[in-house]
Amino acid sequence: MSNLSIGVDLGGTNLRIAAVDDQGILIEKVTLGTKVALGRDHVLNDMCDAIKRLSEKYHTRASLCGIGIGVPGIIDLETGMVRESPNLPGWSDYPVRDEIEKRLGTRVILENDANAAAFGEKWLGAGRGVNDMAMLTLGTGVGGGIVLAGHIWHGMNGMAGEFGHMTVEPEGVRCGCGNLGCVEQYASASAVMRMAKEAIASGRSTTLAHAASTDAEFSAKAVSAWSMPRLLRHFTQESRALRHRSNPVPVSTPSLRALCWAAMRDYLARLGCRW
Repeated sequence: MSNLSIGVDLGGTNLRIAAVDDQGILIEKVTLGTKVALGRDHVLNDMCDAIKRLSEKYHTRASLCGIGIGVPGIIDLETGMVRESPNLPGWSDYPVRDEIEKRLGTRVILENDANAAAFGEKWLGAGRGVNDMAMLTLGTGVGGGIVLAGHIWHGMNGMAGEFGHMTVEPEGVRCGCGNLGCVEQYASASAVMRMAKEAIASGRSTTLAHAASTDAEFSAKAVSAWSMPRLLRHFTQESRALRHRSNPVPVSTPSLRALCWAAMRDYLARLGCRW
């Protein structure tokens, strides 16, 4: 190993720092919790301390080629400023790149986290060998990245690929971006937890309340693990009902999608979750 790069995934829930060689092979990964509630300085200090430890650990075996940091939200690539990040409250118009470079004493590359993930898939993952691709990322929020002609497509103002902020419910829940009914408010980990907590607090779902009371680490993952078998069973029942109609009719692909969507919404409504 002669060259080393360090990549950072700064998420709203987890902070992941990895060292890789110039072939993209993972050397070491460190995962920390993103303590957003303690403020942006605390988060950046934790991140930079971890970067320094990795760099120092391997400095006798490899040359550090660069440090790249993926940040959720709208990034001004020229100034290194986070313009808006719904999952990092208090980070709006914050000079992230300058603050990181000041702590590390070296230049860093800043990119939207989903764009970085998409380019990683283009380089070494499912998108290897293709020049045009799109990727959807699911976590604390919902993001996306687009690669066109082998390069990340940022669009006119850096907002290309923000799939999580497409409107799916025009009169829906208000999103951190200010819009109503964004995908992120229904398909992210934070949305799953919000809907579960709302259903429990209102008394609409005794089943979810029971699951929460018996699981000390009740999280979006736990909600999904608990509800997915029931959701699949509900889909199976709906599909059987469709198949055994007395007067079956051809069902187009768009109609089938609509039926699946309706079945999922019906099941979530039975759990007590509101849209």
